[in-house]
Amino acid sequence: MKKERLVNNPDSILEHLAYGAWNGGTSVSNAIFENKGMFFKGGKPVDNKAIEDRIGVKTRIAAPQGERIGVAAIRDLLETSDIDASKIRLVIGATNVGDDKYDPGPLIRYPFELLREHSPDAIVFDLYAGCPGFNVATELVFMLSSAGFLTEGDVSVIVAAENVHRAKTFKPLDTSNIIFGDDALATALETKVGLTPQGRYSRIAKDARASEEDLIQAIAGTIFELNGQNRIDGLIIDNQLGKFQYKVPATAARVQHNLVELMNPEAASDGAFDTFKRALAFYDENVKSFAFDIMTFDGEGLLVERLARAYVESGKFEAVVSVHLAPDLSIKVTLHKGAGHVFRRPRSGVVDTLTRTHGCFADYIQALPDNGDVFAQIDGKGVFLHATRGAKAHIFELLGGNDLVFTDVQLLIEHQANFAMIPMTLEKLFSGTLPEKRRATAEFIADKMVTNIHERGNCSVVCMLRLPYDLERGVLTEDTIQGYQVNRNLENLKSAEIILYDSVGTGMTRSSVLHIKNNGKVGPRT
Repeated sequence: MKKERLVNNPDSILEHLAYGAWNGGTSVSNAIFENKGMFFKGGKPVDNKAIEDRIGVKTRIAAPQGERIGVAAIRDLLETSDIDASKIRLVIGATNVGDDKYDPGPLIRYPFELLREHSPDAIVFDLYAGCPGFNVATELVFMLSSAGFLTEGDVSVIVAAENVHRAKTFKPLDTSNIIFGDDALATALETKVGLTPQGRYSRIAKDARASEEDLIQAIAGTIFELNGQNRIDGLIIDNQLGKFQYKVPATAARVQHNLVELMNPEAASDGAFDTFKRALAFYDENVKSFAFDIMTFDGEGLLVERLARAYVESGKFEAVVSVHLAPDLSIKVTLHKGAGHVFRRPRSGVVDTLTRTHGCFADYIQALPDNGDVFAQIDGKGVFLHATRGAKAHIFELLGGNDLVFTDVQLLIEHQANFAMIPMTLEKLFSGTLPEKRRATAEFIADKMVTNIHERGNCSVVCMLRLPYDLERGVLTEDTIQGYQVNRNLENLKSAEIILYDSVGTGMTRSSVLHIKNNGKVGPRT
């Protein structure tokens, strides 16, 4: 074992090391969706102009039927980077659908075959958190590094791969098909320091059993029996059920909301969750927790407990619940608590993260059985509301905790869900009159962001990797989308020092990562 060293505020805990990518596929224009009998809400026929006006997509990438694009991304990482594959200790598949929606998982098992000979003892699992999956996975690696589970020189690899066309995620005439493109990337991150947790850790556990009909209630009820009215900071479920409808959204998101209702019966009976505005306000003020699923290889439940323990021993969280959900619907719930731990915020690299789930909106993106099949369904209005109106409190909390304001951000890597969401989100982050906000938004989009939805579509979890990768290799191009100039400042953005990764999606979950390069102004805070 490597000798650990105590550091009050380390220079760096976690750094991005290298990318590997699948760069194949065919560019597909909007023409493929015309004259198919598809209609947007309101009865508007689907055509090229309507697609560009509503979503901002001009083309998207479709992968060939026979290729596992996540495997291609890992292969490229190994062939084009200088990483020592024998140092890979952790491999996370941040993938929601993958190549086959019927695949019971873990989906990461295919890419991992290329790594097995180099790192046979690596910890390997899927992570299901919707489009923010890469940010959530990065936060998890950050917690494992901050708690000393990963130590100096350890390499973690996050693989994101979504082949929405091959998986037939949506019904044929669902306009959600228009939005998405296929993509896959892998990112290697290196833990830069060995840390030893300082504090007290405790755990209590309880076993239970559920049926499919009362699964969510059984898990939430068991957590409530263990923890009562005491708040929790997060919930991680090792979900071994292997069905699409239990991954989208993550089962943890539904459990989170059921638990919130158990803990707040008066608010629930008073209609606190009946409208979007009231539900968002309640969660932002009273819940403030994350919820996501993983799927481990061995399915034994020990790893999910270790992950939850790392969250509390990092010093960022005080109470996190882990759940092992077995195929026979047996449940083990463990409450992990920490006291006296101090988060050692680094000066550079990944310096801070924030993930929040609003399980009250879990139905906004969900997979549902349908006549012997299963398809994803998206409530476009609900997703739009959550993405645009939920951003301000979330982003300001993360930046404010690091002595930053939004205008300090030099590069924003924003999820490419629907271009129309981006200006509406940014307008809420600026102060001033409406004309001033719109002018500031247009300048920010042009000069402090990178954009690719018009060429690649919404690539789900892969967006967070593709954007910085394509910026680095110089393939992004200046363009205009819905009247906004994009990619106007690419050369300067390559040297940005204060970088914010922000993504929102299924759950509904928003996850953000603050990354500082070189001489960024953020400093250590305790």
